[in-house]
Formats: sequence, C-alpha cells, structure tokens
Amino acid sequence: MALLVTDNGEIDSLRNLLNYSQNIPRNLILKLFSTDTYPAESDTPSQTRYYEPYTDNNSIGYGAAPTTGYPQVYNNRTDQDYVQQYGILLNGNRWTIETEPTAVTTVNGDGVSGEYLITVASNTGIKKGDYVTGGSVGTGAYVVDIDGTTLNLSVKNTGGFTAQPLSFGRGRTTAAYPEQTFTFSGAAGNIYGYYLSRANNMPTTIHGVADAATASAATQISKVQVRGTIGNNYLTLAAVSASTAATGTSGEFEISVASTAGVAVNQRVSGTNIAQGARVSGIVGTTVYLTKANAGAVSGNATFQANVSEDLTLGMRVSQTATPNGIDANTIITGIDEETEDTDGTVRVYLNNALIENIQASNGNDTVLFDYSKVTANGHGLVVGDAVYIDQGTGNTTTTSGTYVVHTVPDVNTFTTTKALDGTGALTLYDAIFFAERFTNGPYAIQNAGDQIKVTLNVSLD
Repeated sequence: MALLVTDNGEIDSLRNLLNYSQNIPRNLILKLFSTDTYPAESDTPSQTRYYEPYTDNNSIGYGAAPTTGYPQVYNNRTDQDYVQQYGILLNGNRWTIETEPTAVTTVNGDGVSGEYLITVASNTGIKKGDYVTGGSVGTGAYVVDIDGTTLNLSVKNTGGFTAQPLSFGRGRTTAAYPEQTFTFSGAAGNIYGYYLSRANNMPTTIHGVADAATASAATQISKVQVRGTIGNNYLTLAAVSASTAATGTSGEFEISVASTAGVAVNQRVSGTNIAQGARVSGIVGTTVYLTKANAGAVSGNATFQANVSEDLTLGMRVSQTATPNGIDANTIITGIDEETEDTDGTVRVYLNNALIENIQASNGNDTVLFDYSKVTANGHGLVVGDAVYIDQGTGNTTTTSGTYVVHTVPDVNTFTTTKALDGTGALTLYDAIFFAERFTNGPYAIQNAGDQIKVTLNVSLD
C-alpha cells in the first residue's frame, strides 16, 4: 500500500520542490507558452509543445533572442547566474505554503452504498487528494481520481445518498506566490498558459534548438580490487586512503601535513585528536583545512579516506572483460552506499542483475568497468545540480529521453548526467517542466507594446 503523507510531510515536500530554504535544488523560473497546449501529466517539452513567446506568430523561436519583449531573467540570487534564460526567476522563500484546515469547496453529490465512486454536480475546485466529508461518504475518504463529474474515492461509501452537500479540500497543501507581471514591447501572438521550470543558464543557442547537442561515449571508468559474490546484487569497491604525518593545534580548523598526495576536498580525515567526522574543506600548500575543530593537539599520522564512488552514478553500464566474467549482460548501477556496515571505507554498488560469478583477486577478475555517455553542447552554461530535459535528436534512437540532473562538468562544452545518459547521436536540450497550467479564459492575444499578462501562482499536492 502507498505511504500516507502527513500534512507536515506535504508542507516539507513543497518547500523542497519550490526551494523554500534557498538551497539546492535551484529556484524556479516562471515562463509563458505560446503553443495551443492542454497540460497533461505525461507532457514533455518538444519542438511542438511549450515553447515560449520569442516571436509574434506563435512559432518556435529558439536559437535567437526574443523580439517580443519577453523578459530576460534578472537574478535575485548573488550566487547563481541565469541571465541567459528568459522568463521571471522566482525567489523560493517568497512562497506561502500551508495546509487548508477547512473545506475549499462544497458541491452536491450522489453515491451508492459500498461503492468507491460518487457523482458530483460540478468538479470545479476539486483536486486529487482532497478529503471528502458529507452524505454517507466513508470516514477518511479522499479523492483518488477525477473523471469529469465522477470521482473515485479511497474508501467505500457507508450508505446511499442523493444530492447531499459534500465538502472538498480540507487537508489540501497549497503554495501561493505573489502576482507576477509580463510586460511586452511588441506583438507576441497568443499566450495560452504558463509553466515553471528549474532554473539553469542554458543560452539561446542551445535551449530548445534541435540537434544543438550530441551524445557520445565518455571515458570508461575502471575500478580495481573489486569484490563480489555470485548471486548477490552488489559489488564492493576497495577502500582507498592516503596517510601522512600531521600536526595541529587544539581548537583550530587546520592541520599541517608532510604531503598532500592523494588528498582532496571533502575526504574524511581521521587521526589522533582530529575531530570525529571531520572532512577536508580546503588545501593550501601543506596546510589542510577541516570542517571541524581539532579535539586536541594533533600528532602522528592523519588518514584521508577517498570517496571511491564519487565518479560513479545511477544508470552506468557495468561489465567485465576478464574470464570468468561475473557481470550479467545489460547490468547497470541502481544504488550506491558510500557507508557500508563495516565502516572501513569500502563502498557498496548495487546492480539490477545478480552476479553470475565470484569477483575476486584469486579469480583474476577483480577489475570492473563502468560506461556511460557524455553530452557535448558548446557553451552549455550548466553547472552540477542543474535539471534539464534531454530529448532524442534527429536519427537518435538509442538515447532515453527524460529529465536528467547534471552530474559533472568537465569543461564549458561537455557535461555528464545522473542517472547516467545512454546512447549516442544528436540531442535537443530543454528546460525541465515541473508545473504547467493553461489559462482558463485564454488564450490572451499580445498585439501592442505595453500589453501585459499577470500570473498568480498556486501549486497543490494531489
């Protein structure tokens, strides 16, 4: 059965979705769409859906700056740059998020005893997840599905009823944002609605431009001293550490080391009087800065524990060339535990297929290979943590289209994703659509300089 999300859990979920705490994930950008689109849960961005009003004739205009006065994003965060995007950047902590303590709407409805279905006079204002009270609706019933005026409830009706007032909406968790105004400097055609996408800084030369990116095989990752037992669905990566003489003063956030070979930011550090759980926050010469103050005078050796899985991610293809081959065909990574129960620095990598042979040094097959694809898009503007929608380009039938998060950025023209991208060939990159709504009384025609569209945002969990 599905987990119950409490009201507090719904509030916290919306806070995370909307970046209420001003941490990763990114803020959202409010965008308009000039396509005749009725939003559906299965929607994805494409060359024919959800393009923005860059031109005045309701045609896709990606590849060049808008001619309509559709606004370029100005930043309300000093640490994130989105000036190559268009729309209105929202400030995560300006959302008002609360759970409705009383009914939102009341409408007459009919029901049959023992059935999960009810019929209402109108479904206006009713959303999936709304609690329902009234008539002989069962205790704790909420709306599971809406099919016109027929509603599917979570529990059976306790009796039959006709034209009884039913209340909906209590317990609905909603986020609201202050009204935002788009002012145009020229004709922009018909505007059908708006959507919210996760902020990123893709330039107009890439965003929404067909085949502006390509997928190709990235450098294969090889891990040695890997262990695995036949029948298990995981591998164990060997611990990698560097040990060097260190000194430090009690209460200070730094130590001096004899060598920084093998030392990197975010590695765990242990040693005499080094605080438990301390990590490397910076390296300057032979001085290593820590995230926690020393518990006493540091002496002896400091051990730096490498994160041996930091270059791995979900979806990577796993294989071996050794004999015996312990990896089944079409095996991918499904999970990574950086802290195993042994707490010895080893890492457990979970797989979608069970191992078909033991993997160990005595078998001569303790090297495991990991493959994935990278994206090349000149001047992509993306940083680690950005969410983008990657679509198959012309002739590409091997890449799985979907929303991906940027995993690494080797240079200004390439990036990798999590889960790992597959396939090769042309790609088209879009903003990832999180929420969308069509104007109820639209479309609204933008014909003259100074024409405006005002949007008040309300997001509900259903």
